[in-house]
Amino acid sequence: MKRVTTYVAVMILTAVLSISSLVTVADAQSTWYPGKGAELGTYFVYTIRDLEYESGRELEIAIWLGSRDDQGNWVADVSVNDAGSVSNGKMVLSSINMQPQSAEPSVSKYRAIVQRTLTWLGDFANSADPKPLAPSAWGRLAITGGVPVGVGAPASLQVTNEQVTAANTPWNTTIVGFRYAKDSKIWVAENFPLPIKAEVYAFRTEEPIPVQYSFELKRFGRSDKPIELTPSVVEIPKPPLEKLSSNGSVYVLLYWGPQTIMPGQDVQFAAQLYDPSKRPLRDTERYTIEIFDGDKSILRQELSNNLQPVTVRFESEGTKRVVVSYLTSFRTGEGETKIVDKTEFNIVVVPEFPLGVMAIVASIMAVMIAVTRGRLGSILHRQF
Repeated sequence: MKRVTTYVAVMILTAVLSISSLVTVADAQSTWYPGKGAELGTYFVYTIRDLEYESGRELEIAIWLGSRDDQGNWVADVSVNDAGSVSNGKMVLSSINMQPQSAEPSVSKYRAIVQRTLTWLGDFANSADPKPLAPSAWGRLAITGGVPVGVGAPASLQVTNEQVTAANTPWNTTIVGFRYAKDSKIWVAENFPLPIKAEVYAFRTEEPIPVQYSFELKRFGRSDKPIELTPSVVEIPKPPLEKLSSNGSVYVLLYWGPQTIMPGQDVQFAAQLYDPSKRPLRDTERYTIEIFDGDKSILRQELSNNLQPVTVRFESEGTKRVVVSYLTSFRTGEGETKIVDKTEFNIVVVPEFPLGVMAIVASIMAVMIAVTRGRLGSILHRQF
């Protein structure tokens, strides 16, 4: 009898230890942080829109984890397709939460975008403090009210797990979200180093509330060499261009003429401002227009909202920037404050046609006109 009792006790203890072990394994498998599961040679390709960059113009970003530095951080090769122009360079990503620590000059302007979007959850979860993929608060936003961020944190997000398809692959994901005025969602998959996709709204209460940033995984895998994106045709914009400002307070329409801009040519620019519902602001409203040729500001002027033009001349071809700034009121918990809301536009200065090419084009046009007139005269002659 004593042996039976001992045997039963051993079996119970074994079962308890087994259950404890299973729970421990389950807990270990159901946590996440940016960088979990990352390995050398893996790459990720995302499309990203960030309202703070060119009013949300789409970027394609490829990240390849090529090596580690002395501190264990990832030395990543990054390739960015920005409106057809590709930039390649290295970024150092933290081994703790994948957030960019530094970047080579060729890709430095994209460092903040990666931190604000792909690795933003690294502010709440990291390798030293992984967060559970179960209903729980991961932290709070550093804004009035301390909005909770986490799994099932907003009561309006009834669904915490969802199967989504990205990069031609089905994913069982957990939604990490929060609610300010609208529900913002970031979909993460267990053991995948970066989120699968995201749709995060701006911290505004006035409708319409713009998407602050969104992204989606397009490709992933392993490679022995960096992923370099292919440049595409740079689209030459036509006026007017329309964009929502970076803080979502105004829509701006940018006009210019002549439509095709060439070096050494006088060009007139004017803007017209609308509220977020696309109702025109008063003519007495003021804004500032600033035009850049490269990194050099070649004009800065305050204007009324009545399509009053300014004139500039570009000395070189390529992509140029036009920035429209508007002083707007912003509500906070402490009252109302004024902030400068900006809208950035890219315009393209095309190469000036050489005189020889112009002469050839003119000759071809003259021949075409003569032939057309001859045919028209022959038709008229036959008819009458």
